[in-house]
Amino acid sequence: MNWGAIIAVIIYELATIIIVSSIISRKNKKRGGEEAGGFAFAGGGLPASLVGVTLALTLLGSAHNWGTSQNAGAMGVIAVWFSIACVVMMVVITQFTGPWIRRSGAKTVGEFLGHIFGKKSGALVASINAALGIAMCALEVETIAVTLAFLTGWSYTLCGLIGGIIACLYVLLAGMKEIAWLNLINAVVMYVSLIVVLVCLCFSLPGGWDGVESTMLASETPWYTSMFGNGQLIIGFAVPTAVGASLFHGMAQTGYQPVVTAKSNKEVKKSIWFAGPVNGMFCIIPALIGVAAFSIVAYRNVGTLNMTPAMLKDLLPPWAVALLAAGFLGVDLSSFAVMALAPSTVITHDMYGIKNPKATEAQRTRLIRTIIIIITVISIVICNLQPAPVAMVNWIFSFGVPVFVMAVIGMWWKRSETATIITFVITWIANCIWSTFGLQNILAANHPAFDQVNVNYVSLIFAVVFGVILTAVLPGKPGLYKGKAKQTA
Repeated sequence: MNWGAIIAVIIYELATIIIVSSIISRKNKKRGGEEAGGFAFAGGGLPASLVGVTLALTLLGSAHNWGTSQNAGAMGVIAVWFSIACVVMMVVITQFTGPWIRRSGAKTVGEFLGHIFGKKSGALVASINAALGIAMCALEVETIAVTLAFLTGWSYTLCGLIGGIIACLYVLLAGMKEIAWLNLINAVVMYVSLIVVLVCLCFSLPGGWDGVESTMLASETPWYTSMFGNGQLIIGFAVPTAVGASLFHGMAQTGYQPVVTAKSNKEVKKSIWFAGPVNGMFCIIPALIGVAAFSIVAYRNVGTLNMTPAMLKDLLPPWAVALLAAGFLGVDLSSFAVMALAPSTVITHDMYGIKNPKATEAQRTRLIRTIIIIITVISIVICNLQPAPVAMVNWIFSFGVPVFVMAVIGMWWKRSETATIITFVITWIANCIWSTFGLQNILAANHPAFDQVNVNYVSLIFAVVFGVILTAVLPGKPGLYKGKAKQTA
């Protein structure tokens, strides 16, 4: 065990957290206290650069690093399409849904759905957003634990505990401003670490990258080296991932939380030039190293989640292991921070705010911090189940698809709360029957084509069919923005 590398990484993470939070706290005190919405929304004054980087790293976590490496072991370089899907998602958030929601003045997606359809729809969406956000927090703690175990050799459970504590501190001390500036630092570290790893592997891989390619081309899965994989993976993975990511985060608190921190909609739209590249290029190297690990039988036998960490620990020099660990931890910590802050904000703003509308900013901040601690504890416990990050994320995405569909219908066509709630419930039940309760597996046993029917397809079909039909036949009001001039400020 390389104690020097372990200590260096832990010191780096804690030092950046403490220094950044201290600077922000001092500035807040000089201004006479934290401004309204300062902890959860950074006072609504961030420029495009910080909004873009924060959005990029918020939605860049467990599914991008170890998750993509694991996915590459199962399907090859086509795993990089998760990043392509996320670029599409960034365009949707920054150019469309983010500005649309900001026009209403809503601080949360639940509040926005309440503006469109009514309080019942808003409360239902707020509850689902909170639950799904907590599930994603558990995934982030899972990959934080994998990174710490990769670095230390300690037990997964112990690493989950330590990682959860560090992740909690990342957001707990100074809130959204702390997250934004830490994300900017970690964006640099994570890309430097990936480039260093790629260069090191050029010299340490048996046979180099040419050896990886020749091994895979001679195997039963020669398409592992192709970014386009095969037709089945394009239909069953690439397309539904883009659909699910864009529609879920496009109308979820996790995607909106960084957007609401911006100075204006103009800054939101400009943030795509930071969010797109920072998030979109990340999966390339994890996908390559995942295929490299799969090409070596000794590591393949370890299992898809742990084969890449095992290979890197053997082939990289200790200092490169420490640098990669720091970069990957930064990725997961940044995602956990907003994934925890989003449901905490939803619960405080949409639920506690209704009960106590006169609550002070200090009271709201205390409650948010308390909920973050509770979410951290839950995440540490759940992360021990170790679900496959990409598969779990795609399942989570499917529950946001009907929210996006009905929000678009309610903004630009017609608003019917009854149609909306019925569509939500029917679609969510269909998702569970298809994936959670195994209908897809039953059908695929006799008809292999059903393997390619991703749960996001099921969600989209049910949402569009029931949403359009029910909205058409049930009484309702004109769309929220129907016939209104576009507002960009």
